[in-house]
Amino acid sequence: MDPLLAAALETLGIADRPRPLTSHHTHAWRAGGWRIKTAEGPADAVSLHHEARALTILREQGLYPVGGAHGHVGDGVWTAVEWRQGVTLWRWCESARRTGPGPADRLPALARRAFAALARLHAVGWHHGDIQPMNILVTPGDGIEFIDHDLAHHPDLLPLPLPYRGGMDLTTAPEIARQLLDTGPGHHVCLTDAAEVYSLGASFRAAWTGSAPATDRAIGGRIGAADILEDIATGRHRPPLAAVRPWSDPDLEALLEATMSLDPRDRAAVSPAAPYRC
Repeated sequence: MDPLLAAALETLGIADRPRPLTSHHTHAWRAGGWRIKTAEGPADAVSLHHEARALTILREQGLYPVGGAHGHVGDGVWTAVEWRQGVTLWRWCESARRTGPGPADRLPALARRAFAALARLHAVGWHHGDIQPMNILVTPGDGIEFIDHDLAHHPDLLPLPLPYRGGMDLTTAPEIARQLLDTGPGHHVCLTDAAEVYSLGASFRAAWTGSAPATDRAIGGRIGAADILEDIATGRHRPPLAAVRPWSDPDLEALLEATMSLDPRDRAAVSPAAPYRC
């Protein structure tokens, strides 16, 4: 067993056999009531420390009430966060797409709740840094929580270990996509409230429709990552929502269209808060 994982299990007093968080994870597990991550390399270890500190501050501010722990084995680091009950937004909507609009009548309310939760974070200086359908948790009772805070920004956190270059490409805001296209890998992109509002709208559109929210093209053949970013920045290949929605929902559609406006000044649910100071 990974020595870091073994140390975490011993410290937390967990006798259960750990299992990988998903089939794609090699350094993240669920064991007992905990989600455990490990890192051996210096850069990965700094990233884990960053997330552990972010969770501590969020807990102290009453914004994310979960317990946490961390430790070392040599130069390696392990972190543990209490397991939260619920399913990701992607899985929740995947189920709703199979059953039709009946159970999904709650989706517009979930979206409004998510934007309210994001506004609370922005009001006290937080940016999540990687808003996407797999990082939004729908908890029992239809609560909304944001998870995975390894790219979080806040004035009380140390700078990220590497220049910030955005989160998941397909939920990246157009103005962030433009910065990524126009700058090199060493340039730190400055995140804004408006950009995260777009990412949250794109997350709900992706989860609801089951399709990419900003372009109908995918990387492959002659289409590269830069082409996809250009699609996002310009909206040139964004399919009409009416063409990809699984059913009609005027309220939800209006919210998604407003929050995914190409111009950040036109996005709904945007407060006048200043961007995070890079």
